[in-house]
Amino acid sequence: MTATGKTYLPTRASLNEHEVPEWFRDAKFGIFIHWGPYSIPSFAPHSKQIDQLAAESEAPAFAHTPYAAWYRNTVLFEDGPTAQFHRETYGEDYSYDNFGEAFNASLENWDPVAWAKLFKKSGARYVVLVSKHHDGFLLWPSAIPNPHKPNWQTTRDVVGELADAVRAEGLKFGIYYSGGIDWTFKHVRIESLGHLGLNIPGEAENYTEYANAHYYELIERYKPDYLWNDIGYPSQQATFEILAKYYNSIPEGLTNDRWFPIDGELLADALERPEGMTGVLPPKPPVWDVRTPEYGMFNHILPFIWETTRGMGHSFAYNRNETEADYITKNGIATMLASSACFNGNVLLNVGPRGDAQMPPAQAERLEAVGEWLETRGEAIKGTRPVELNQKSVDGVSIGATRNTEALYIHMFGKPAEGVLEVTLPSELERVTSVEQIGGQVGDWSIEQNTLRLTVNEWADEAVQIFKLGLAK
Repeated sequence: MTATGKTYLPTRASLNEHEVPEWFRDAKFGIFIHWGPYSIPSFAPHSKQIDQLAAESEAPAFAHTPYAAWYRNTVLFEDGPTAQFHRETYGEDYSYDNFGEAFNASLENWDPVAWAKLFKKSGARYVVLVSKHHDGFLLWPSAIPNPHKPNWQTTRDVVGELADAVRAEGLKFGIYYSGGIDWTFKHVRIESLGHLGLNIPGEAENYTEYANAHYYELIERYKPDYLWNDIGYPSQQATFEILAKYYNSIPEGLTNDRWFPIDGELLADALERPEGMTGVLPPKPPVWDVRTPEYGMFNHILPFIWETTRGMGHSFAYNRNETEADYITKNGIATMLASSACFNGNVLLNVGPRGDAQMPPAQAERLEAVGEWLETRGEAIKGTRPVELNQKSVDGVSIGATRNTEALYIHMFGKPAEGVLEVTLPSELERVTSVEQIGGQVGDWSIEQNTLRLTVNEWADEAVQIFKLGLAK
């Protein structure tokens, strides 16, 4: 029985009674970390964002994927840029396995405390570490080693050390695990979305028991605040048993929506793509807490909580071919944070450390810059809840709203024309006692028939203008 007095059973009906914890709804901002053997070559073609590439043609989306963590698959396209890079840099017969040895050697230079302090400085409230990506390499010394690749795991407990460092800074700690793909068990070169299904190992490969054991080990050993599966899972009943174990062990935990079972039921709305969404959305599994669009957002409030996830650039793992011009700017991150908060979402922003265990300076700089932005604007984002506005724009600039117990915050995603602005407020709003522009000034203001009229002579921000309306107690 959990601390709330509820015991979850390994059934769809019972698990769907689980609610997203308040800490996650308050947090708004998390850090994702993709770091592993693929960080040694740190190579992917200099390409477009994944949703743009996929929209043009499915084949290049895999042969020329911008995702450096997919190196082990992309190198199999003999005429592709990754294979050419591999031949020229390491030689035709150089095994990917060597990158595991090099990654372990690089851990001598790793400082988890420095990373945790940087994440705290960014204003993030939680951190999610990739414990095993599709290449099957484990970032913890597991008691269930890979049966196909001896020593295919870290000699240092990366998961445990980072969990301790992150929690010491007062942040929550989550664990990503690639449950749907493990190329050490099964690997058919992935050329299309259809090939993803062909790559999910199961009972025939003795994989289900292996992955189950890892999940139980991760839950028991590290007690993750967030369990983040990727791609899918070979067994629906196994996912139910894992999640029941998890919810009963970690009452304030949560999971994402990437548990789609290859042997399970297909819900009627599993492939539904809500209107107003950008990016890539995974199919909906029978049980989930949070939807996770990739490089995508929602532009209105939906009856579920979501979390947009993306890399600093077009890759999650570090890609040597990307420059600062490919990275999202501080203003871009600020807009994502404000927009997500207005429309019931969080931001899980990825960092891709280099193969030498160091954080790329340009990525660290962006984290520090958005942290400074949140020092003054964070009250309008963290700890708030979205508010529906009938009015969607002001002077052609999109708007949204959040609130807490003390104030309503109007967010303008851009810079309307200066002068008198009018915003229609929610009809049930308490009496407004004050109006201010966070970081700036407001001239005259008035409220008549639920319409706020305010005069603005100068904007306080290049990306997001935020107005705080104090509410009567």
